Amino acid sequence: MSEKKELSIKTYDIGKPAEVVAMATVLKDYVVKQKLYTPIKGKNYVNVEGWQFAGFLTGLMPRIESVENLSSGSEVKWKTTVNIYKGEQLMSIGIALCSSKEATKKSFDEYAILSMSQTRAIGKAYRNLIGWVMKMAGYQSTPSEEMHKVSDTPAEPVIQTEADFKDAKTCSKCDGIITKQENDYSIKMFGKNLCRDCQKNAKRNIQKK
Repeated sequence: MSEKKELSIKTYDIGKPAEVVAMATVLKDYVVKQKLYTPIKGKNYVNVEGWQFAGFLTGLMPRIESVENLSSGSEVKWKTTVNIYKGEQLMSIGIALCSSKEATKKSFDEYAILSMSQTRAIGKAYRNLIGWVMKMAGYQSTPSEEMHKVSDTPAEPVIQTEADFKDAKTCSKCDGIITKQENDYSIKMFGKNLCRDCQKNAKRNIQKK
């Protein structure tokens, strides 16, 4: 009688730059082959299934903590809270809404509105924790379910290599790993270490003043 072979799955430590680079390569290959992204205005946004796969590679699992019906009058509106866990340790929280008042959701049944709020919350929870890893894989760090206008011209994902992260720094806002070039630009413009997403937020805050 033959012995059963256990399935061995490689998991990656997002605290180690070299492992994150390797994970980004695996992630891009899987997302492309399974077509788990949506092209929007020339940029690629990963669907929630792609985010779940990324989470699986790091041992991160989502758990729906609550759903809340915020409907009133003619509007159907649901709110979902999702927590991301590694084992029993809480790693991230995502909160999302979906409403029939949205331009693309006017004809949706209530169950579909509820389902989309859950889908968005899962993507948001992962994005809050590993959005920077998705950027390394060549995709936008916003889940596709949060986007609305869809184009049909995909952009080719570009993976950053381990060489790009030699002398890498950590973002002072989100703790994401940033390249030396990104860090040098951030120090020059903002006086502190910021990733590209946090640089955009800093620019918006400056413009509001």
